[in-house]
Order: sequence, then C-alpha cells, then structure tokens
Amino acid sequence: MSNGKLLIINGPGLSDLSELNETVHDGLSLADVKQKCIKTCEGFGLEVDFRQNDDESELLSGLINDINNFDAFIINPAGFAESSFIDYEAFSTAINKITNQSKPVIEVRIENIFKPDISRPLRGVESGGVGFVSGLGQYGYVLAIQSINKKLSNK
Repeated sequence: MSNGKLLIINGPGLSDLSELNETVHDGLSLADVKQKCIKTCEGFGLEVDFRQNDDESELLSGLINDINNFDAFIINPAGFAESSFIDYEAFSTAINKITNQSKPVIEVRIENIFKPDISRPLRGVESGGVGFVSGLGQYGYVLAIQSINKKLSNK
C-alpha cells in the first residue's frame, strides 16, 4: 500500500552535473540522485515519479498537468530559476494551486545558493507553505522526502 505519490521535478542543467562536480559535489550524477530518491521513497512506502527536463515550458506544463495526480512535490529548478525568460507568474500560480490544496512542496538545490561566490537569485519556489533545502547535495532530496513523508503521514 502506498503512503502517497511524490513528483520530483528537476529543471534545466541537471541532466549534466559535471559543472557542479568541479566545485560542489565530487562525481555526483543525476542518476545517483534518482537512485537515492527511489530508495528513500521505497523505505517510506511512497510512490515516486522522478523527472528532469531541460525545456522550461515542458517542465512547467508537466507540473501544472500533474497537480491533481500527486500528493506532494519536490522541485529543483536549477537553471529554471536562473532563466530570464521563464514565466514566473505561471510558475507561482502552479505552486499556489498546489499549496492551496494543502499539498507539500519543497524546493531543493544541490549547491548552496547562499554562498558569496554563487550569484544566483532565489527565484524558484517563493510561495508560502513551501519548504526549501540548499547545499546538501543529494542528501537535500533525502531530507525533503523525509519531511514530505512526515507531512503526508500526519494527514
């Protein structure tokens, strides 16, 4: 029996973590992250759909189309949050729809975006009722999954 359905969405730039590996996490790949997430979800009895998409419009439409199909969401916008041409209003609207349904949403960043040498704006999940994890590598996903499991278990 499933304890809930979790959608993990990863944005542009995460298909190849080699740039991050030089400065952030030695040898980390998206496949490693996916396996860690699947194993963690299995331990909690959560169903998981792990996705990555370099096309920002497809990423956003996938999120919007799946709002009613999942109980919780983890989003790593990666390059998505850095883009100057993404429709932040549509993204915020989608996040608000999720949180208005009392579904947990956690933004995860592999790198620590608060380090002084990282000039990236915090522009991903900005709505209330949303968690945020940054700088813990693949373990940020694990922490987010643990938190979501706790929230879903308390419902």
